[in-house]
Amino acid sequence: MNEATSRLPSIENFKVALSSVGSISFMNLCLLTNTVAIYQICKFAVIPCTLVIQKLLYTVDTNWRVLCSLAVVLGGVGYSTMTGFEAGTLTPKGITFACLAVLSTSIYRIWQETKQKEYKVGPVDFQATMAGWQAVVGLFFAVAVEFFAVESGKTVPSYFVAVYNEGFGGRFPGACAWMLGTCIFALLVNFTSFGLIGKTGPIAYAVVGHAKTVLTIIMGIALFPSEDTEKTIIADIVGCAVAMFGVIAYGHFELCLKKKKADIVERNFPSLCAKTQ
Repeated sequence: MNEATSRLPSIENFKVALSSVGSISFMNLCLLTNTVAIYQICKFAVIPCTLVIQKLLYTVDTNWRVLCSLAVVLGGVGYSTMTGFEAGTLTPKGITFACLAVLSTSIYRIWQETKQKEYKVGPVDFQATMAGWQAVVGLFFAVAVEFFAVESGKTVPSYFVAVYNEGFGGRFPGACAWMLGTCIFALLVNFTSFGLIGKTGPIAYAVVGHAKTVLTIIMGIALFPSEDTEKTIIADIVGCAVAMFGVIAYGHFELCLKKKKADIVERNFPSLCAKTQ
């Protein structure tokens, strides 16, 4: 058995860090240019996108039941997305950021799994060896987006000018507390995601996270109703319900496939599966 290396080569560190920062950046830009519901629904699309990439590059085994469940997921996502586009709550810029967010997140999750296994690096060592690269790449993205008026007139320099004018005892300590809390939660998310993906796989991680997705969509609709119209709210609810049904079905079929057990279709319609396997 090969011993763990406890580190990745520099080029691999850079690739994973770039996909990580790209995922976070494009997801935030997706949220900035779309509604909360659309942002969360985009995360459903990570599952089929991940499977397609794995199928093309890593020849992952699957069956028609898994593919059908993912088609249901895409149907729910597509219905909500098209309704939002027709209602004017979606823009070409928002769709572009959403597609880039889905693609970069899928690649990041795949590399989280494959690089850990390829170089035999544990989740703690993986996060530690990549932290410096994430900081450097993240700093570059932060300067490019936050120090120049890319999406709005508000920039970091203009914020500090406003803080200086009103005094650092005003909103600045509260902002620092929020940033510290965000960093702590981000660290916890990274640590648990590395562990979960390393032990299971990127698609399993995506499926596990959808309970949070549903709660976020519901809270987004309840707390920020002005972002949606009545038509898009109904579309979001219907789209999420259809997509979640597909996610649950996918979880069942994928688990049975990995465990080499008969799924619900094989148990009830064995002849149908025998003809199409």
